[in-house]
Amino acid sequence: MRLTQSTKSVRIMAACLLATLWAGSHDALATVPEVPRYENTNVILISLQCLRPDHLGTYGYARKTSENIDALGKESIVFDNAISQANLTPVAQMSVLTSQYPRVNGMVSFEVNPGQVSENTLPSILKYYGYTTAATISSPEFFMRYDTGTGTVVNPGDVFSKSFDYYGRTRRGLGGRSIRKVPAEALQWLTENKDKKFFLWIASGLIHMPYAAAVPEPLRKMYDPAKYTPFWKHLPLPKSESAGSDDPSYEVFSRVFRNNFYLGFAPVYHLSADDINYVNARYDAGVYYTDRFVGEVMKLVDSLKLTQKTLVVLQSIHGEDLGEQGNFFHYDVTDTVIKNALMMRFPEGEFAGKRMKEQVQGIDIMPTVLNYLDIPAPHEAQGKSLLPFLKGEEKTAPNEFAYIDRLPWWEYTLSQWYLDFKNAQGDYFIASEKEKLTAYQKLLKERFDKLDAPPGDIAIRTNEWKLVLRKNKELLDEVSWWNFISGKKHQIDTIELYDLGKDPLEKVNVATAHPDIVSKLQGKLITWDTSVEQQKTIFKKESKHLIIPYP
Repeated sequence: MRLTQSTKSVRIMAACLLATLWAGSHDALATVPEVPRYENTNVILISLQCLRPDHLGTYGYARKTSENIDALGKESIVFDNAISQANLTPVAQMSVLTSQYPRVNGMVSFEVNPGQVSENTLPSILKYYGYTTAATISSPEFFMRYDTGTGTVVNPGDVFSKSFDYYGRTRRGLGGRSIRKVPAEALQWLTENKDKKFFLWIASGLIHMPYAAAVPEPLRKMYDPAKYTPFWKHLPLPKSESAGSDDPSYEVFSRVFRNNFYLGFAPVYHLSADDINYVNARYDAGVYYTDRFVGEVMKLVDSLKLTQKTLVVLQSIHGEDLGEQGNFFHYDVTDTVIKNALMMRFPEGEFAGKRMKEQVQGIDIMPTVLNYLDIPAPHEAQGKSLLPFLKGEEKTAPNEFAYIDRLPWWEYTLSQWYLDFKNAQGDYFIASEKEKLTAYQKLLKERFDKLDAPPGDIAIRTNEWKLVLRKNKELLDEVSWWNFISGKKHQIDTIELYDLGKDPLEKVNVATAHPDIVSKLQGKLITWDTSVEQQKTIFKKESKHLIIPYP
């Protein structure tokens, strides 16, 4: 429907009033221009799960994986040190959509119910300002749940689908290898809604394990080492879909700790450089195929003549460990996991070609988008708009310190659904493991049921240092998945400090060598943690849970 001039005037007056209420200052009236940008600017948010920036050309990667994302980067401002608020997909992404830390917005685990999570999100705010809101999703973390009561998989309209006029999800096709495809429905939606003012969220899970499972031949093998056979095919594994597949899967790599593959609580194989190269090759095939999709989206935006009136934000939800420390997946808050790609292409080429080396956080994305659109950020937002710093209006970098929640522990997630499911299948754990698995599952349930909320660790990061604080070391020692699968205890330090300049892969804990740095960072981290605990949403334990069937 075409807006009349009087309707536009009413909206502008409403924006002025809202700005006054939210900002708490009469000066806010002066910040609303005659025709605010939200009247004629679209927003596309592209969220790419598990994408590591150092596997993109624009961040210095040598392998040609990202021609289209690199081209987008040249038209955008690129952020070299963007930090996720968590290491797990739904937890990290909800912080982007709410501009709040996980414990504040309520997305603290995989089984939270809709009423426990903040409803003041980027799509809800833009919807209030007259945007048509749509999402095309291929990350099942955003749409799929497992009903623990009936034992069935369901697809509810739940936490993430609120405030969207259209919420499309991918489905496994006939003979399909994975539900984690590129969300190609975005192309059709854009074409059909090009004349509307819209917010489109495109969330792709294709890069996630099992790596390259949804990449078609021959692209799936395009980077494979010559004459290589996956190592797990040489091992006496229980027969399963994963054991017989070429795709690097969680079922296989959940048994790899410090590059040793464990079976029957013993290391039966040590991964070679060829093995690690193969995993990276399949991961990069996923990056390449995702990049082709991003190129299609950008080409369509151009052909529909939307480029000059569309703000495009491309972000990683989080990264991935790919063997740098002998582990895989996104179990912890290593930099390879929580450091992510972030670029913003503004209309009219504003800030194009610039790079920001100063640290930014996922919670800064929403305030920055709203600031550009001349929409006041909600008072509860905990991130900062980056525009004043980019424009030179503020000289102090917005985030000397970034704060991360490792929430919940992966062991908590395993206890909720995954171990029950895999054990019931009867094709993953061998007999000696099954004997001890029941006791391990009982231990997890007993220990976690005694807690008021899912357990977590916390971390603080600067561009020079990372400090990790294990908030409940004794419990983590007791329930650690690595301890269970290996059959022995592994050292867990309460405090870990890493010199990111000298040791970017965080292989050496230097906490004892730098007590002054530990004291400073730990003090700030505890102050932040205390503040978050005072603001946190109460986690409600329900008798019936809808668990994300992960991974």
